Amino acid sequence: MADYLPWLFVIGAALAVVAALMSLWLSLSLAFSDQLVGGARAQFTTDARRDLLTEKENLLQEIRDIAFEHDAGKLSDSDYEEINAKLRAQARHVLHELDIGAGPFRDEAEALIADRLSDEA
Repeated sequence: MADYLPWLFVIGAALAVVAALMSLWLSLSLAFSDQLVGGARAQFTTDARRDLLTEKENLLQEIRDIAFEHDAGKLSDSDYEEINAKLRAQARHVLHELDIGAGPFRDEAEALIADRLSDEA
């Protein structure tokens, strides 16, 4: 029995290494694949969507900046209202484009919820 004990530890360690490597492989393959958990396509992170999110953040920052400049007295009321209206119109357009891109995900989520609710009923 004492002769087999070291071999049992070697086999156990080898199995642990294999399990760790399989877990690492699965994690990396999911991280670098174009799929999200649940089978949704990763259109979620396309370049166009990232560009829209960056543009949204930039527009929101500009809106905050002009509000600050208006409050500091650097912009007149008419200039502030004109610039603010243009920036908000651009932001609405960007948000609308982001909503359109989220449509397929919303439809899939609603279908998954409906399936789950019908399973529970």
